[in-house]
Amino acid sequence: FSNLDKIFWPDEKITKGDLIEYYRAVAPVLVPHLRERPFTMRRYPDGAFGKAFFQKDAPSHMPEWIPRLQVDVHTRDAPRKQRTISAPIVNEEDALLWMVNMGCIDMNTWYSRVDRLDRPDWVLFDLDPSPDVGFVEAVQVALLVKEALDALGLASFPKTSSADGMHVLVPVERRYTYDDTRRLCEIVAGAIARTNRGLATTEWAKSKRRGVLIDANQNGEGKTVASVYSVRPRAGAPVSTPLRWDEVNEKLDATSFTMEVVLDRVRTMGDLFAALLTTKQRLRTP
Repeated sequence: FSNLDKIFWPDEKITKGDLIEYYRAVAPVLVPHLRERPFTMRRYPDGAFGKAFFQKDAPSHMPEWIPRLQVDVHTRDAPRKQRTISAPIVNEEDALLWMVNMGCIDMNTWYSRVDRLDRPDWVLFDLDPSPDVGFVEAVQVALLVKEALDALGLASFPKTSSADGMHVLVPVERRYTYDDTRRLCEIVAGAIARTNRGLATTEWAKSKRRGVLIDANQNGEGKTVASVYSVRPRAGAPVSTPLRWDEVNEKLDATSFTMEVVLDRVRTMGDLFAALLTTKQRLRTP
């Protein structure tokens, strides 16, 4: 490992070495959520508030023992064109720690696995508050999402996404395409937004947006999500933390989930997202 004393969060005096030790400790519950999924490196060589860059292609100096997969992806520069990348696959603790040593703060993977890249394992409800609202409203919308999913007979798993947003994941059978999963999210999001104007929205344009965006467009092949247990590059180093639904209420404070708190939770509660990996549900649309 290199530059272990480098400060990654100045206010909290959290170093790169601290980050590596957190990921070493959380690896037994984190790695199963990364395994067999194309991994996108989001590198912060100068810490959480320095310049960051995405790296979808495995660097040439990546060790041979970390698996790679040739994947055709669209690029931001030319969205309509595809190029072939060599995506890293993080299947073990040593690969995870190599990524952290390369400056990865959060762990970003596809929703699908290498043997069926066109078949996602879950539907993602990404709840993103606009500037006029905050985490309290994100919690309210998360509960509305749960209510709608309950009515469809679908189990769902909530987690904080960072300091102000929420993710709700719905595990599904690997028979559905990304179009299918996006469609379910669109239907549920549209129904919630229509009946809760000002609180929830599907408006993508930031200038017109009010309330919490339920972003169905995050369901797409090649999209990535910050994995559960990922530290986020935000003030306070909040962790994307798995929750029980009975914790999702007005008292919930996403900023309270520090690395230390999350490791304590894992010791006492285990992996609250373990069932996400084994639950397979058939979709029923309203």
